[in-house]
Parts: sequence; C-alpha cells; structure tokens
Amino acid sequence: MTDIDRYVRAIVADAAPLPPDVREAVQWLLTRPRQPPAEASRLGRKTVGTAPRLVHFTGSASGYAGTSAREALVIVAPQFLRGRARSSTIREQHADRAGLDVTLYGLAESQEIHVIGQNRLADQMRDLLRDNQIFGWRLHELPAEQTPVHALYALLSVRSANLLQLVPFLSVEEVAAVPDDTLLELRGLGQGALAEIRSALADPSLRAFAGMLTAPGSEPSSEGSDHSSGDGIAARLRPEHRLRYRDFLRGLAAAGLPAASVDRILNSISAEPVPPADPIVEDILQSANATDLLDYYTDTHEHVALDAFGAPLRPPFLDR
Repeated sequence: MTDIDRYVRAIVADAAPLPPDVREAVQWLLTRPRQPPAEASRLGRKTVGTAPRLVHFTGSASGYAGTSAREALVIVAPQFLRGRARSSTIREQHADRAGLDVTLYGLAESQEIHVIGQNRLADQMRDLLRDNQIFGWRLHELPAEQTPVHALYALLSVRSANLLQLVPFLSVEEVAAVPDDTLLELRGLGQGALAEIRSALADPSLRAFAGMLTAPGSEPSSEGSDHSSGDGIAARLRPEHRLRYRDFLRGLAAAGLPAASVDRILNSISAEPVPPADPIVEDILQSANATDLLDYYTDTHEHVALDAFGAPLRPPFLDR
C-alpha cells in the first residue's frame, strides 16, 4: 500500500485528529496541478509546444511540405505535371495530437487541382487556388449542392465501396471528378471495380439525394460558423474525442443539420468519459517499437499528470 493509499483510507475513516503530514497530503491532492492530456509529453518521444509542420505523400515519394497551405501547394503542384504524380496527401504533424490531412488530385490537362477534405487546411488550399495564388493552377470547382457519397456506396459491392473509402470523399461529385487513371492507383482497385463505380455514378437513383450536401468552402450557415466546418465542431471537444471521432466529425460538419441538433450530438460526445491509459499496454507497444499504435493509444486515453521531465507528478512530502 502506498503512502497516498494510507492517507486516503485515513480520511475516509474520518480519523481525527489528522497528523500534520496527512493534512498536507490532503491539501496537495486537492490543489495539485492537472496537466491537460494533449500537453502531456512522454520523455524521449514527444516535444511539447512545437509548431505543426506539413508532410506530403505524393506518388511513391514523401517529404517535408512546409508549414502553410501555400508552401505545400508550391512544393506538390509541380509533381502533377507530365504525369509524375496524380495525387498527393498533405498531413499536419503536431507534437501532441493528430493533425489535419487533405487529399489533392492533379488534373494536369485542365491545370486544376481537385481538393478533398473539409477542414481548415483544405479550405485554405481552396482559397489559394480559387484566388490564383498558385502559379499555373486553379481550383477544380464543384457544384454548390452535392450528393452524399453514401448514396453511391449503397449502389456498390462491399469491396468496391471499401476501396473508395480509402479516400475521405464526402460527395458523389468528388468521386466523379477523379480521372479513371487516378482511381486505378487506389490499392486493390482494378478495371472491374472501376467499371462498377462509373456505372453507379450514372445511376438515375442518385438524383433523389442531390442537394443534400453543401460544397466545402460555400457560405457558412446563418446559424453560426461553429457548425460550418469540421474544425469549428472539433474545437468544442477534448483532444481525445477529436481523434476518436475524426471521421464522424467530418461527416457531421457536412450533414447540414440544424445547430440545435449538432449541439445535442456534441454534448453527448463530450459527456463520454475518456478511458484511462493502461501502463502495461503502453509498455507492450513501446517494447514492440509500435510507435504509431502507441501514439494513437496515448492520444485517445486519459493520462496521469506528468512533470517537466515526463515523469508522474509526486507530492513534495514523499521526497523528504
């Protein structure tokens, strides 16, 4: 039994009078600093307070993509010329949480870039391309009113739908704008699946769902900008909930629900307890050098308070 356990049992038993060291322990327990999970660092693995950087995954290459939407586009766009690459994923890297990501498709013949994603980074890229800020390229514009991509998935086989879900498409129009050669670059998608997708895109039944989505970058809802983007919605949740519900929040932002309905959903998610991190699980993942899994696990679980060196905080009287 630890010292803290004995002190707590004494308090529960209403022992009186309490010794001075016990009173000090109680005071420390009530007033000790609680470090937010997103700011808790693990010694040797993370650095707190560093600015986010961008990385790109373009064709078979990957590398640094600057620290802004403009820099990322300047670095990646030339790769779309002469068929060197047809697509690229731009991803934010933070020291303490998962970042945003955007998928870009280069339409070289029309010198347009098709931007997939509904978040701050994607909107910045759309604005830059729409304003002709990236020399030689413009934005591939989509209709203001679009069709939810799940209406397309319902017409596809499970396998073909799963292949398309490798990309965060939100609308049927986003899928339709991707050239055949580019879709064939999706792992496992062959000519048979491509023919099935193109056939489904031409299905008249999709018209029944037209206009149920608003294109990314359209005017915000009059009910408040907090409900018009994935970032505005996610900002109201704890970092652990943001990561757990990342794909759900993207869809929620695009669903066009009334503000009151969005508030009810977010309040329900916020009320969910964050499970505590199990040190044994962390040790297993760390010993296996499964750093990606370890990062995800620690970012989605509650942490104990850590000191400046990454060690669990201890009350000062235990070090006397």
